[in-house]
Amino acid sequence: MPYIECHIAAGLTKARKTQLIRDIVKVTHDSIGSDPKIINVLLFEHPADNMSISGRIHGEEAPKQVVEKA
Repeated sequence: MPYIECHIAAGLTKARKTQLIRDIVKVTHDSIGSDPKIINVLLFEHPADNMSISGRIHGEEAPKQVVEKA
């Protein structure tokens, strides 16, 4: 019985969250063959300011890549 936790930034509409859950169930079923009736999905919503990607808080730009010339 797959149990999937998904952490997302707060703010999606109910319709978008519903579609996300349906997509997760479909991908899981397609990937490992579990009966969709036993696939559990739990969404955790967090304020975007509490989320980080590669050490950057939501909204921060990635540092510019410096290209060294040989």
